[in-house]
Amino acid sequence: MMYIHSICSINALGMIDTHSPLPDLDNCPPSLDAQEPAYAQWIPPMQLRRMSKGLRMGLTAAKSAINDAGVTAADLSAITVGTAYGMLKDSESFLGNMVRQNESMLNPTAFIQSTHNTIAGAIALSIQCNVHNMTFVHKAQSFESALLDAELKLLQYPQQKIVIGGVDEKNDTLEWLLKGLRKDIQVGEGASFMVAGNTPDKSIAALKAYTQFKTNNKSVAAEKVQAIIQQYAHQPFLLVKNYSEAITLEHTPEQVDVHEVIGYNPTGSSMALILGIKYLQQMNMPVIVVNSCRAFWSVFELLPVTA
Repeated sequence: MMYIHSICSINALGMIDTHSPLPDLDNCPPSLDAQEPAYAQWIPPMQLRRMSKGLRMGLTAAKSAINDAGVTAADLSAITVGTAYGMLKDSESFLGNMVRQNESMLNPTAFIQSTHNTIAGAIALSIQCNVHNMTFVHKAQSFESALLDAELKLLQYPQQKIVIGGVDEKNDTLEWLLKGLRKDIQVGEGASFMVAGNTPDKSIAALKAYTQFKTNNKSVAAEKVQAIIQQYAHQPFLLVKNYSEAITLEHTPEQVDVHEVIGYNPTGSSMALILGIKYLQQMNMPVIVVNSCRAFWSVFELLPVTA
């Protein structure tokens, strides 16, 4: 059992944190561009102007979650981040400069900030936290790999807390490439972070378990998801789903579809999980979050924290 103490997500609905109300899913822009907050309270202006969108979102979401949890660097044992694309805009900028300037007299800033571990490193530097710091780049299960790493660190340091998150940004090139493969695809982006620990004190939700698998067969996916939700058939619960390919489930419970808000986003599972936690906060009942991106599936089981 992993206990979630605080959350923050910056996405197409705006900034969602531990204490904000459940957002209205209908207030989502069709472009699914992340609605960025005022960053002044989180990032110094001189640093902010040199940061790409993904870095700004990731650093702010992480610092907001850390602040809401009331923890300091001394309370943390790890910072783990999942990202599929990394800092796309900085990577494109650096490669473009290489071509235009014939691989000479290059500004190193874009290169330094283009690496996939930029966000995790920036979080650690910002809060002066010299702990286990990892970034996982595992396609559409990058966030799940970060979550597994966090679970292992909590076993090793049961008294400490961990910062976990998923970040991906989009740019024109990515949208052009993906829509060349599938014209109806809607590309999403965002940064979602949480602080987790082993104890229920001051926590807002309990992550009982999570399951991940890979399949292109909708019947196989439905069977695996059904086996999990069947455990909750004796009580009211909510199903939060983020998948584009419909699967048939027996005895379908109350459902909320968040796919139109998250879109095609390899780390969209982190955003779906945070939306699931917001529904749990409001409804105080078990929430099952089912997420898929292409052939990669994840199921998260959330429970209310009992006093």
